[in-house]
Amino acid sequence: MQPEVAAYIAELPEVRTSRLPEGALFWADGAIYQVSEVDARGYQKARLWRHQEHREVALVPGSLLARHLPVVQRGRVLPVYRSQNDLLEDGNSSVFVFPTETLALDAAYLDVALIQRSGPYVRQQEALPAFAVTDGIHLFRLYYYRESAHGRPTDLSSLRDRRAGFRPRAHTEGPGYWRLLPSWTEHTRQLDTTQQSLPPVLDPPDPYGG
Repeated sequence: MQPEVAAYIAELPEVRTSRLPEGALFWADGAIYQVSEVDARGYQKARLWRHQEHREVALVPGSLLARHLPVVQRGRVLPVYRSQNDLLEDGNSSVFVFPTETLALDAAYLDVALIQRSGPYVRQQEALPAFAVTDGIHLFRLYYYRESAHGRPTDLSSLRDRRAGFRPRAHTEGPGYWRLLPSWTEHTRQLDTTQQSLPPVLDPPDPYGG
């Protein structure tokens, strides 16, 4: 584990997982879990969040579930957003550029999972190599990616259009909990061949290699 990640995890509040409400996300045993069921009789469990392995854990030691599932009694709670507006930057859509499509999508879904209000969802942003967190009308955050899930470089030239009002930033400048995603990487590639003929952007800094 990288020192930056370890330091971030250490800052997260540690709690008894049995006290968390349904839907809450927490970090334990090197993975993100989401509370999937809460029952006053101690029938409380969580599952790995967005993971191919369908792994469930019990949250109450000595409960009926604990006889059949591993127990995760304590975890570190991920921060939450009170509203989707918290994803905005100075009242405008925040924009990040990710090295891969998988990481961009995971980050988008994690952001939505941490919003306490219902309504926002993740969608493909038109024909662009990007996902968006939206309520169907407003865009709260955009997640561009430099490489598709099939390993093909994408065209990010639309980000150079100053009229769009975007201030794109590298994914490494985003919230610290993104680093807890299994798909996380610090790697930032240089300009793709589809972009090399474009003029450099000097202001604001270009997080995707310009």
